[in-house]
Amino acid sequence: MHKFNNFQDLQRYLDHLGLFSMQLGLERMQKGMYLLDLRYGELPAVQLIGTNGKGSTASFLESLALIHGMKTGLFTSPHLVSVKERIRVGGKILPDEIWLEAANKVYSACKDLGLTYFEFLTLTAALIFRQAEVDAAIIEAGLGGRYDATSCLGAKLHVITSIDLDHTRVLGTTVPQIAADKVAAVCKNSRVILARQKNHLVRNIVQLACTRAGAGLLCTDDFYLTDGGRSGLKGLTSVLIDQHDLGLSGDYQLQNALTALLAWRVLAGMKEKKIEPEKCLQALKNTYLPGRMHVVSPRPLIIMDGAHNPGALSGLLTFLKSRNISPLTMVFACLSDKEVKPMAEIIKKFTARHILVPETGHHTRAINRKELLALLGKKAGPLDDLHGFLSSKDLDEPVLVCGSLYLLGYIYSMFPQWLNPDNKWPLVFDRP
Repeated sequence: MHKFNNFQDLQRYLDHLGLFSMQLGLERMQKGMYLLDLRYGELPAVQLIGTNGKGSTASFLESLALIHGMKTGLFTSPHLVSVKERIRVGGKILPDEIWLEAANKVYSACKDLGLTYFEFLTLTAALIFRQAEVDAAIIEAGLGGRYDATSCLGAKLHVITSIDLDHTRVLGTTVPQIAADKVAAVCKNSRVILARQKNHLVRNIVQLACTRAGAGLLCTDDFYLTDGGRSGLKGLTSVLIDQHDLGLSGDYQLQNALTALLAWRVLAGMKEKKIEPEKCLQALKNTYLPGRMHVVSPRPLIIMDGAHNPGALSGLLTFLKSRNISPLTMVFACLSDKEVKPMAEIIKKFTARHILVPETGHHTRAINRKELLALLGKKAGPLDDLHGFLSSKDLDEPVLVCGSLYLLGYIYSMFPQWLNPDNKWPLVFDRP
């Protein structure tokens, strides 16, 4: 008997599990995989691990694989508006019947295991990707690596993006501690791609983990080259790019794209695919991911960015300053389990005259608004009508929305047209 007769049934069940539910340990996932006959290493999995840039790097890699004729699966988190965003095959959101078939199998086999929201979706994605016989299952880790549900799948290739402070209550209070947790996901005899890191100790920690696991390590820093103001990789010199060649804005996206290119070079070799430079350039240009330096309105300029930790906010600040983009109003909110005080200090460094803090109104992890206003200082004030503010005809100054992907999702649910790639606008004044 099916538990879920329609997608609304499934959505209610997921809501019951709780979006933010978390229980450390891999036992439930391991039992679930056994009950579903999902074998470790069965999927052609590429696991994305890191603090910042996972979603962007995964999207670049998906585009590169798709344009070269590979059938891809993509599993990402969190979603912005609909949970359907989290699982894609061939770059497409899936119909209800595919979701329901896999979710009913997971529920039927695992209903007594006490799976969390993320574990349930990880198993659902694994079944969907197996059924679809994807050539590459690009899977973004949810939290850390040591106890992340996706680490049970047994990836053939790991891509480690920038590691910084985030989830310090769970992963550790220093970047090296967080790195050690994340690289615990590295599988025996796998391949590992390491993005450029701000903290020089991260590379040593990753190298040690790879040595212990017998995994091969490739660092983008070792392949990095520049030619005429453009950047590329040794061994792939016909693909030279700068940030204006990318579908995602922000100078930090250049590093994400180069990391994805190196991962694609390795993945193409594993799959015996010929790398075509022109297709690589087109794939990077076509990559679309809302909520990453996303201009949803040109006049007034409204930028939506998912920066939600100190490292990401610092990168956002540096980029906007380098492009002489000066948002006069910021809309900011964040979750209570983030590094709120350091984030507030960075927000104060922006040029905004006003910092508006809305009530996002739909989850318990949001920080108390009065507490956040106090941390942000004199320029901060409450915003009670978020929809009215963003849709006002009187709005005539640049606005930056940041601090939480959940804040962005809340706004996108109000303005679903902003999610349409056809409504994406180029970043105004995006050249120095």
